[in-house]
Amino acid sequence: MAGVGESLCTAFDGVWERFTGRLEGLDDAEYLWEPVDGCWSIREGADGRWRMDGGGGVPAPAPPPVTTIAWRIGHLSGIALGAFANWLFGDSSLTVEDISFPARAAEVPDFCDRNYRAWRDGIGSIDEERWWRPLGPKWHPYAEATTVDLALHVFDEIVHHGAEVGVLRDLYLRRDQLS
Repeated sequence: MAGVGESLCTAFDGVWERFTGRLEGLDDAEYLWEPVDGCWSIREGADGRWRMDGGGGVPAPAPPPVTTIAWRIGHLSGIALGAFANWLFGDSSLTVEDISFPARAAEVPDFCDRNYRAWRDGIGSIDEERWWRPLGPKWHPYAEATTVDLALHVFDEIVHHGAEVGVLRDLYLRRDQLS
């Protein structure tokens, strides 16, 4: 029987392949498409860096806004993969404000691959005992959660945000039919 790490890595690779397959052919207009008013997206700041709306701890309004493909990719790849990898396997210094989100669709594959690799390489190196250890105080309200709990959370992020990106891509192709 495979260990926890091997099983999770196999599952991650499968959902990641499905997600990245759905990104093929993405262009700038679709990447930044705002299907309704008030969408959260990524936007260029005065300093030329692209940042996420609602990033950095801004509470979402009620009801939460619809988010663009760009926002979902930023959240999924930049935060759930890149930042969590830095916090779990690196020096824990990466914040949402530090992340340079891709301004163009052509930059998305490298952004996603770099952050997935950091996450995947990290979880691929965990020994069986570490999976069950609490994350610790730097994880604040999640301090008592285990590494396997975090991995399952990240897995859920890929699955559900990947599905949302797929639905937005389907809607974008049929946007002339939307009323």
